[in-house]
Amino acid sequence: GASVVNFNMSEDDLRLAMPLPWVATASDGGSKIPSGTQPHPRSFGTFPRKIGRYAIEECVLTPEAAIRSATGLPAEILGMSDRGLLAEGLAADVVVFAPSEFRDRADYDNPWQVSAGLRYVLVNGVFAVYEGVPTGALSGRSLRKVGTAQ
Repeated sequence: GASVVNFNMSEDDLRLAMPLPWVATASDGGSKIPSGTQPHPRSFGTFPRKIGRYAIEECVLTPEAAIRSATGLPAEILGMSDRGLLAEGLAADVVVFAPSEFRDRADYDNPWQVSAGLRYVLVNGVFAVYEGVPTGALSGRSLRKVGTAQ
């Protein structure tokens, strides 16, 4: 089928909403395995863009607020008490990046670009990215809001 790319988001509106403490970061970018289809660049770049560009480069919000909006706040909203924070006994979903280098690189021509400055990603305690290179590990699982039908 055909695809459509729509450019209807306002950067000014994004900058106004981002620092609000109740605004969580999310993406509708797909998680498809490369198969000849072109995903939206936000599949790879949503979170690095918010943290690297808007928090670190432009200081629209603090890096801590940007990270909370992508981790602890969504987990809280969805009632996932075992996610979103770094603490003993919680799921080990961890991203390690170099703040001075962390930037999205995906674009419409090359959407499969891993972000610059990304060092390590652990999903459920298993390395998905190690020293900047995807490992191929598939340790994630579907998560549902607490209290919803399985």
